[in-house]
Amino acid sequence: GLLIAALVFTLPYAFTIMILGEPDMGMLITGYLGLVLMGASYVAIGMFASTISSNQVVSFIIAFLIIFTLWLISKFLVFLPPSLVPLFQYMSIDYHYENISRGVIDSRDVVYYMSLIVLMLSFAKLSLESRKWS
Repeated sequence: GLLIAALVFTLPYAFTIMILGEPDMGMLITGYLGLVLMGASYVAIGMFASTISSNQVVSFIIAFLIIFTLWLISKFLVFLPPSLVPLFQYMSIDYHYENISRGVIDSRDVVYYMSLIVLMLSFAKLSLESRKWS
């Protein structure tokens, strides 16, 4: 809900572009889809980080480092051996958003985001359950 509410403020820009020009609606819609998927991934990472520490600042730093690492991976692909590039490219959150923002909905990108969300929420659940039993 909150993620969608944040994106509502960008709608006037989209409407202005539609009035003044002829935007590619596919790219516009997939761009919003990519933002929702990436935002949901960030929220899931933040939820996991908040279960690790009771301190809000520490949780923020953990979430930031995870997100920054997932974003930074795509920037260092040129330094990796060619055999490792596909693996690290798939781990990069930026790589998948670039594909979606170009108007291409590839099942690999959607599966990546959904897997990341499920993985982080599962880690959060495990973290909370381990606290309950300790």
